[in-house]
Amino acid sequence: MPPIRRTSLDALATFVAVARAGSVTGGADELGLTQSTVSAQLQALERELGYRVFDRTPRGVTPTSRGRALLARIGGAMDAAVEAASDATGAGAGAHTVVLGGPAEFLSTVVLPRLREWADPELDVRVRFGETPELLAALEAAELDLVVSTTQPRIRGIEFAPLFDERFVLVVPPALLGAFRDDPDAVPVVAYGEQLPIIRRYWRSVFDRRPSGLRPAAIVPDLRVLAGLAADGVGMTVLPTYLADPYLAAGRLVDPVGPADPPLNTVYLARRRSRPGANPATDAAAQRLHAMLRA
Repeated sequence: MPPIRRTSLDALATFVAVARAGSVTGGADELGLTQSTVSAQLQALERELGYRVFDRTPRGVTPTSRGRALLARIGGAMDAAVEAASDATGAGAGAHTVVLGGPAEFLSTVVLPRLREWADPELDVRVRFGETPELLAALEAAELDLVVSTTQPRIRGIEFAPLFDERFVLVVPPALLGAFRDDPDAVPVVAYGEQLPIIRRYWRSVFDRRPSGLRPAAIVPDLRVLAGLAADGVGMTVLPTYLADPYLAAGRLVDPVGPADPPLNTVYLARRRSRPGANPATDAAAQRLHAMLRA
């Protein structure tokens, strides 16, 4: 057998799981990976080894003769490596790790301050901030266990459930309230992106028209910063209520519209599809998060 590079260790673990499950689907479920990821790892392994490790059949896969020899040689070693890693990290004593991804503003304001409501004391939580597309790609590649997604995921092998309804409010500094009443489109704005996506959506939903002539005073891709800039009088903006409410309660910002049906966006909790019970730590965290935020 040719020497195996370190980069193939994940592929070897995948090979062992698929060989024991008898199918790519079963191996993917066992590992918590998508079938496409497992297939890609097996293809890479076969290229590196220079021979096929599986025969594909209508019912699944069976190891080739060389695949059986490889399984006999490395299966026990892979099991020992997993057990050693569990002992070294404390996983054997009940500690588990869940890697959660999501928008920095939502996780920092809504999810993480209530960490102990959804995370078991023995759970080791790792957090990754980012935009939804890159986080869902990382979830599919098994780099993350759970993702708070601002859009409904449409990726094969990823399951999701509604988690939270973000309601949006237009907020104006008190000093600019008179100017807003004279001409809303003439008030400077602080916005998340160059195209003013959240503000434009609010205008279409509440005013039933597109904004015309809005002038950005600042573009900052962090809603928490926008809330502070608006409160300091730099300009108006549109925020989710979980960020706007403290400023409104303190009188530092004003909602000049107060629509009966404000715009909302549903946030989803996404994870890789796996067989029931395969990832108990992730299962428990997902269930508690859902119960906490959908109550």
